[in-house]
Amino acid sequence: MKLKLIRAYFGLSSAIAPKRTGARSFGLFQKVRIKNIREREELFYSKTRKFNVAYEKEIIDGFEMGSPEGKLVILVHGWESNAGSMSQLANKLAELDYRVVAFNLPGHAFYKASTTNLLECKLAMKAVLNFLQPTESFSVIAHSFGSAVVANGLSNTNYKVDRLVFLTNPNKVEDIFIEFKETIGLSKKAYSSLIKSTTQLLGAPISTLDVDTNLKQINFEKLLMIHDVNDQVLPYSNSQKIHSELDNSQLITLEKVGHYKMLWTDEVVDKATAFVQGKEVS
Repeated sequence: MKLKLIRAYFGLSSAIAPKRTGARSFGLFQKVRIKNIREREELFYSKTRKFNVAYEKEIIDGFEMGSPEGKLVILVHGWESNAGSMSQLANKLAELDYRVVAFNLPGHAFYKASTTNLLECKLAMKAVLNFLQPTESFSVIAHSFGSAVVANGLSNTNYKVDRLVFLTNPNKVEDIFIEFKETIGLSKKAYSSLIKSTTQLLGAPISTLDVDTNLKQINFEKLLMIHDVNDQVLPYSNSQKIHSELDNSQLITLEKVGHYKMLWTDEVVDKATAFVQGKEVS
């Protein structure tokens, strides 16, 4: 019912005032639905060493597990999720004496603000990296939207990354905008206004945020993508496209692990962990 009302509002508003409606829709596009923290995620927070990172919008919540002297692995969660969603991976890596660091993206989990966008999340990741100041190579595991955050956050930096793991990923940012347009029923003129608002905020075309474009600007050894062929949130074709463009990438195709459930699936966690360890996975 709520979606029907939203579609009715933006459909009518698009016809009357398309420019204003497009600009207004940008606020909805950035809205994060705050979900309850699950018990297994709360357990993660209770086991971590907490730290804060200064950031222009709001102080970033950081969490650390494992050996402080261990090799660094950064975990980045997805849209409308939280750092605790990566806890099964965090626990396993900590048991292997890695230094595991995770953080909540802006607008998520415990923050006062409930809006954000890829640009803000990219800058937040850069702030975390500046705080950590890794002098040696490290690895990163990201889920869903977090993969886009990682690609943008590491792009055009001097960091050396051993292993990247993307547990599903978007690719072309415009695809996300088009899906949003169709979901809320924006007219073509209103959609053009939305893109204009985004471009003005970014200071560049939205294509500069594309995952495949930014991956080519990262100094990393190897990328592993794990994707359910029937993923209902982010199309499997995203990973196929990236894999076809990068010689140092590997794509593992799975079934029945879903989009969110994969984070709690032993097979996925084992493959991601083994890959970070430098082992061959298939």
